[in-house]
This record gives sequence, C-alpha cells and structure tokens, in this order.
Amino acid sequence: MTTADRTTDPIAEYVVALGRALHGPRRTRRSMVAEAREGLVDAAEAYRARGMPPERAAVLAVRDFGAVPEVAPSYQDELTARQGRWSAVLFTLVFPAMLLGWNLLWQSGAVRRMPGPAPELVRELALVQDVLTVVVAVAALVLLVTTFRRTVSPRRLTNAIGLTGAVGAVLCGGTSVAMNVAGGRSTVDLLAANPAAVAAFAVSAAVMALLIWQGIRTLAIARAAD
Repeated sequence: MTTADRTTDPIAEYVVALGRALHGPRRTRRSMVAEAREGLVDAAEAYRARGMPPERAAVLAVRDFGAVPEVAPSYQDELTARQGRWSAVLFTLVFPAMLLGWNLLWQSGAVRRMPGPAPELVRELALVQDVLTVVVAVAALVLLVTTFRRTVSPRRLTNAIGLTGAVGAVLCGGTSVAMNVAGGRSTVDLLAANPAAVAAFAVSAAVMALLIWQGIRTLAIARAAD
C-alpha cells in the first residue's frame, strides 16, 4: 500500500463526489452535504467504538450510507423543490409589487404622466401589461402552493415555475418597451423633463433582468434533476 492509499479519506472523497453530483441553491447544497458528512462521521465513530480501525470504520460508514448515484437523486429532488419554492415566492411577490409601485408613482406625481391623452395603442399595451402581471403572479402563487404537495414531481413543478417567471418577465418587459416606443415623442419628452422617470425605468429594467435570470436558473436546476 502506498502512502497516498494510506492517507485516503473515504468520507472526504464521498462528500466531494456528492457535492459535485448535486445542483441547486448553493447554501442549501452546502448544508445538505455538511449534514451528510456529519452522518458519515458519526457512523464511522460508532464502528470505531466497536473496535474497528479508523480506515475500515470510514469504509463501512460510506458503504452503509449508499453509493452516490443511489443517494444523490433524493438530495437533488429536495434541492430542486427548494429552488422552485423560492423562485415561486419571488415571482408571486415581485410581479404585483412592480405593478403597485408604478401605480403609486403615477398617482403620487413622483413620475409625471405623458402630456395630453395617451395614444390608443399605449393604453392598450398598458392594459395588456397589467393583465400579464396579474396572470403571472396568480400562476406563480398556484405553483407555490403546489410545491407543498409531495405527490407532484419536483422537477416538473420547478420547471413550470422557472418557465412562468422567465416568460412572464420577457413578456412584461417587452410590453413595456413596446408601450414606450409607441409613445414616440411623448416618451422622449417625459424622460427628458423627469429624472425620476429615468430612475424608475432603470430600476424596472434591472428587476426584469433579475426575474429572467432567476427563471433561467430555475429551469437549469430543474433540467439538472433529470
């Protein structure tokens, strides 16, 4: 036996392999792997208390725990479910918050409306955006409630949540852009005369980008669970 063989730690190797096999929220993944390591260490100590050499005790603890390909799917299901639940909470709260925030800005006068009556197309697009926002928020809420039902596949549910958020953000953001383009000169005048409107639009764009990123990340984690 070589020196490298004698210094090999089966538990450390197992923990590294398990961590590499899992995909999901970093903090949750680290917590799960740390918990698995603690369980392995406790099992090895129990074997040592019965007179087993440390190396053999570690090997037996790993054997009892189960091979990584056998254990990882259950851990991955939990990671996938947690990612989906967190994303659903985010989508449920942020989409209506954006709608409410803009309504408050208009009503308070912090952001002045376009001078004169808004073009018909702008009004129609504004209505579409409001409806889309409500639909996405309600869909996210329904999916959030569904995450607490153990009978539903975590992968499929998380995939649906990610798709809802990403597509919803793209549609709402695209509608907003189309609405401002349709405003034409009025939009330019509004931005030129109202710095608060520029800041509000910039924040909205950043939030939409975050929602799209969250949706895509959620989709990627759901696909990794296959």
